[in-house]
Amino acid sequence: MDNIDLKKSLLTCPGDTIQEHIEHIGMSQAELAERLGRSVTKLNELIKGKAAITKETATKLEYVLGISASFWLNLERQYQDEFLEIERMEHLEQCKEWTEKFPLAIMKNIGIIPYTRNKIEIANSLLKFFRVASPKQWADIYVGSSLAFKIELKYTAEPEAISVWLRLGELQAKHINTVPFDKKTMRNSLEQIQNISYNHPPNWLDDLQKIFASCGVALVYTPCIAKAPIFGASRWIKNNTLPLIQVTDRHKEYNSFWFTLYHELAHILYHGKKDIFIDGLESIESDQEKEDEANAFAARMLLSEKERNELFSYASFDKNLVLQLAQKFKKHPGIIVAQVQRKYNYLCQNVQLNRLKEKVVFDRVTI
Repeated sequence: MDNIDLKKSLLTCPGDTIQEHIEHIGMSQAELAERLGRSVTKLNELIKGKAAITKETATKLEYVLGISASFWLNLERQYQDEFLEIERMEHLEQCKEWTEKFPLAIMKNIGIIPYTRNKIEIANSLLKFFRVASPKQWADIYVGSSLAFKIELKYTAEPEAISVWLRLGELQAKHINTVPFDKKTMRNSLEQIQNISYNHPPNWLDDLQKIFASCGVALVYTPCIAKAPIFGASRWIKNNTLPLIQVTDRHKEYNSFWFTLYHELAHILYHGKKDIFIDGLESIESDQEKEDEANAFAARMLLSEKERNELFSYASFDKNLVLQLAQKFKKHPGIIVAQVQRKYNYLCQNVQLNRLKEKVVFDRVTI
């Protein structure tokens, strides 16, 4: 016998206690109904648990049976709690299969779900994590066409993993205190942001987050999740009042991080509040004009057209040249190396150039 069957077998409604008591004192249901001022049919529903004991009924039972109204109300409350728990367990039992495609090991490490193999506990945690009532609502929001989430993941290979990564970003944003979004302030902060990219101070990620928050943008760093091939995402949350930029540490590359950040920032600056952009999912149909605009903005922020033309005017590259250009352009050497290697693939094996690159690895997510 499993837990649900055991709970069902032990569940007794308050009507059982009423029936036992009237049998003990030698009273029929018909007589009790008459004394309570209820029909026999209505009383029978009460005894079978089809009707609840109200305050009025509890008071009448106190007069007729000599047992306090609080006893009957507590008995009803206890029965409803136990009945609700059985219904909850049955509901979660139906959700067990739904849990199987999620990246459970990663979610346990993050603390989204408990370290257990009990699928009912896992299902319970997943529903709370996504704030949905059932797997159907999760599918409606993330896989189908939804008011809450306007990009359908039904054509992606792993909608479960992708939905976890996106939901993590929303939870991370809750820990960031932002002012109301100000586009002008955000634009005026671009030079400061580029200086962080160039100087790469020890706490550069925190510094960036504070600048974005002071402009009204929640910037979060969500570690890459297996089977969620995403570089970044941008969207407006909290009823379209808060712009959220979510970046991953996929590929661990400094240039990739900054291109993605600028790309997502362009979506916030140039495009609508109702748009959702997920960078890296080729299976999702996107607005190519908007994507091209975001790419162009990111490319300009990394290197201006003038800088790019000068950079690629050289026939060969070594460490000293890159450092000289980095100082002249006020751009991080790792970004210059990555730009050069993107055009000249053979330079990807150059050890000296690779040593100028920086790795980007995010800390454990806090939710």
